[in-house]
Amino acid sequence: MKVKYKNWSINKKLLSISLSAFLPMVILAAYLIASLNNAASAYSEITKSIAYANRYVKDFKSRLDYSVYLAVVSNKQLKEVGDGVTTVNGVVTVNPYDYITEMEEACDKMTQNATVPLTQSQAGRIKNSLSSLRFCVQDLDKQIKERTSYDERMEYFNSNVKDLTTLVQTGIQDYVYLETSNFVTVQTELNRNNRNSTILAVGVAIVAMSISLLLSGRAARSVTRPIRDLCDLTEKVAGGDFSVKTQVEAGDEIAVLTRSFNDMTEEIGILVDDIRKKQENLRIIENRLLQEQINPHFLYNTLDAIVWLAEENKSAEVVKMVTSLSDFFRTTLSKGHDYITVKEERTHIESYLEIQQFRYQDILDYEIQMDEEIYGYIIPKLTLQPLVENALYHGIKNKRGKGKILITGKKQGDKIIFQVIDNGKGMTEEELNSLRKKDGRDGYRR
Repeated sequence: MKVKYKNWSINKKLLSISLSAFLPMVILAAYLIASLNNAASAYSEITKSIAYANRYVKDFKSRLDYSVYLAVVSNKQLKEVGDGVTTVNGVVTVNPYDYITEMEEACDKMTQNATVPLTQSQAGRIKNSLSSLRFCVQDLDKQIKERTSYDERMEYFNSNVKDLTTLVQTGIQDYVYLETSNFVTVQTELNRNNRNSTILAVGVAIVAMSISLLLSGRAARSVTRPIRDLCDLTEKVAGGDFSVKTQVEAGDEIAVLTRSFNDMTEEIGILVDDIRKKQENLRIIENRLLQEQINPHFLYNTLDAIVWLAEENKSAEVVKMVTSLSDFFRTTLSKGHDYITVKEERTHIESYLEIQQFRYQDILDYEIQMDEEIYGYIIPKLTLQPLVENALYHGIKNKRGKGKILITGKKQGDKIIFQVIDNGKGMTEEELNSLRKKDGRDGYRR
């Protein structure tokens, strides 16, 4: 089954890039070496053929002619002339029959060494001339044996033997010339091969470079693009979005990393959701406990004040106190709801302040300023009452003289701004820092 490139591992992708550049160069180098070897072999064969033929170009005619001449002038049989005897003029004598045989064998060798068909044919023609020369030498040797006249023998020698040796020598020279001419053919072939090799080298280099660049680009994209996607997703995850996922349609290490990242993100998202749900449940429980919490001293003091008013026969004040207490508890209970309207929250803190103003009428004054346009908005129950209580007990009560609590509410843009302001004693910087550390919420303001 054919494996897609994108499913290759990074090591295989890098190896394919190296091979795409290396293998074509190796093949090209092998081709060039083979071409050079062929040219060198052709030169070597031609040189070998010429060197072998040159051994007989100079010596064959002179040695054979002089040996036969000595036999003619001395009236000796050809085999009696002597073989390997150096004469006074420096020519080494030969046995004509043996020398012709040697030359015939040399023709066979030249036929084997020939590099072109023409030189093979030329070697055959030389051998035919040697056959004719052997016949003439035998005929001349017969004349010497029969004691024919010197002039007849010399005439036969000059007109037959010397002409044939000249023909053989010329044939050998033509053989050498034809072999030498083949150098030009080899040189032309070599030049053509050089041009072809240059064109091929440039073509292979371009193809190899193109393939390498293509594979490099694909390999780079297969690595950088998923990593860039992972970086983007990492930023989103850092921002709290654990639902993001990425898909890499590949089978390399980056795909494994991506799948692991997706699994990790999913697990973290599940854990964060669990923590968020637990925190939400805890916040709901804390709010509910806060909402259901009633200060026993507040309730005791309020009931005690109602009893005192009743004993003093202050019925109007008793009715007012009981009504305010009823409104206070009605909002506190609110039929089990955790969220109420802003208007209901205002009624709640107003009932609370009316009750407290009866007890602290000498030191407490209050004012509630809320825009009616925000009355219909829903807020958590008892959002403002704890703040008003803190303003009373920690601000107004610790101040000499009468104090005032101002509660405001207004809409600002897409937000609703509530403020609980008192002109009480306040606190020092040390007390503020101590309160922040105690609350564990740096930056909290009352």
